[in-house]
Amino acid sequence: MQSLKVLIAESDPLLQKLYSDVIINDSSFTLLKCVSNGGELFDAMKCVDVDLVLLDLFLKDFDAMADLDELRKSYSRTDYIVVSSGENPELVRKALCIGVFEFLVKPFSFDRLRAALKNYQIYHHSLTGRTRPWQQEDLDALLAMKSHDPSWSANRSIPKGLQLKCLNDVETFLKEHDATFSAQEVGESLGLSRSTARRYLEFLTMSERVVVEYAYRRVGRPEKRYRMALL
Repeated sequence: MQSLKVLIAESDPLLQKLYSDVIINDSSFTLLKCVSNGGELFDAMKCVDVDLVLLDLFLKDFDAMADLDELRKSYSRTDYIVVSSGENPELVRKALCIGVFEFLVKPFSFDRLRAALKNYQIYHHSLTGRTRPWQQEDLDALLAMKSHDPSWSANRSIPKGLQLKCLNDVETFLKEHDATFSAQEVGESLGLSRSTARRYLEFLTMSERVVVEYAYRRVGRPEKRYRMALL
């Protein structure tokens, strides 16, 4: 999988260094550059193809209310994780309305930053690497990653409505059986409903822990069957 290209836009040299260390130590990402003000940010965006910007809204020489619109208009395929103060409610609302991937309020833990980056890596790969038609449950799981829900687990990155124990139970079941299973079969084995089992299976699929195979029938839609990915 190709690494995602990251630009850090932060005025504080110490924070630049700390964010850089997190990016450099994650093989899923490549750090392109660090910039310290709005002019440098726009100049860098013109010169390099950027997947993700870690953006402080209070960057020097950066008018967030106006410049966020300009960034989204000019670089529509670039995503943003805001790393900023939450002291201005209108600015927070503005950032969320233009569709930033996540908003991390300073000060935040580096585990929280790593979780945000992992969520983005899963989201980006799921959105751009897909070769088959989307199903509703696939889109539900993908959009949940952009819900900005504070209940997401920092270490497993699970969205609201999923329980870590059930997620582990589903994953353990698949690991212990070298075969493919339908959502109905997984649910019956673990005492879950078919729809509940499917939600966990789809999340594991989005997380690249599980892969889907299709069993074609004489009539009707093909059956989705799940197995552990070869990691």
